[in-house]
Amino acid sequence: MNFEEYYRRLQLPETASPAEIKRAYRQLRAKYHPDRNKGSEAAVEPVFKRIQEAFEILTGRRVAPSARSASATASANPTRGSQAPLRQRRAPPPMRGANCLVELFVPLEVAIDGGGVEAHYAVKGPCVACQKEDRGVLCEQCHGTGVQTSRKSHVVEIPRGAWDGQRLVVEGGGHPGVSGGPPGDATFSITIVCGPGFTRNGLDLACEIQIDFVTAMLGGAIHAKILGRTIEVKIPANASSGTPIRLPDLGLSDRNGTRGSLTLKLLLTMPAAAAHLTDADRQHLREIFAAAERRAKISPPGGSQDKR
Repeated sequence: MNFEEYYRRLQLPETASPAEIKRAYRQLRAKYHPDRNKGSEAAVEPVFKRIQEAFEILTGRRVAPSARSASATASANPTRGSQAPLRQRRAPPPMRGANCLVELFVPLEVAIDGGGVEAHYAVKGPCVACQKEDRGVLCEQCHGTGVQTSRKSHVVEIPRGAWDGQRLVVEGGGHPGVSGGPPGDATFSITIVCGPGFTRNGLDLACEIQIDFVTAMLGGAIHAKILGRTIEVKIPANASSGTPIRLPDLGLSDRNGTRGSLTLKLLLTMPAAAAHLTDADRQHLREIFAAAERRAKISPPGGSQDKR
C-alpha cells in the first residue's frame, strides 16, 4: 500500500505537516472511537483501526507493509533499492514566533517622568501537552487545535515625555516559536490614563489644589506635591476658590516634544492654626475686616484707597 492511502484515511493532502497529521488523527480518533459509538462498535472499529494504522505509519511509529517489502528488496538488491529510496518525513524546521501588538496603559506621572510599567498579555504557541505525549482522545488543553494560549508578563520601560500612540518594541516578547524557534517581538502601544482628581484636554492637564484662606488672602509661594514631584506655586493676593493658576510646560508631550500646561484650581480650606486663636485674636480680626469694609464703602469708584 502506498502512502497516498494513509493520507486519504486521515483526510489530508500528501503535503500535510506533522502537526496537521496529529491534529487530524485526534479529531478522527475521537469521532470513531468505539467507546464513543455505543451500539455501533462493529461498524466503527474497522475505521478506527485504519485511522490508527495510518497515523502510526505517517509518524514513523510503524513501518508500512510496502516499506518493509521495499526494504527487503533493497537489501537483496542494493542497486535496485538505491533507485527507489523510501519516502521519509522530517520534522518541521524551527520557526520564529509571530509578533504581537499590545495596548499598554501608562499613568500620567510615568508618561511625564518615565519609569517601568508591568504589562500582562496573552500569547499563542504550540500546545506543550501535545508535544510531550500522544493522547488517545482530544487534548484537554487545546481541544485538538494544537495551539495553546498562555499569559506573559513584562516590565516595559517608558521614556520620559511619552505620548499617546507611541510604540515601544520588546525583542522576544511576542508569541512563542515553533519547533524550538525563537519567540517573536512584542510591540506596546501607549495609552495614557488620568488618575483620580485629574482632567485632561489634549496635552493640557488640570487638578485642584488646597490652600488655606490666609494664603489666598495675603498671597505668597507654597510647595505642592503633584504627580510625584514637588512644585513651587505662587499664589496671587486675594485669590478666591476656583481661581486657576496655569503652569506652562508641565503637561503631557507629543511626538514633536511640545509640552502642554498644568492648571491648578484653588480650593480654600481653614488653616490649622485657626483652632488656636484666642478670643482677643478673633476680636482683632473682626475689627480689621470691619475697618476694611468701611474703607471699601467710602472709596470712590476707581479712586485711591486710604490704607491707614
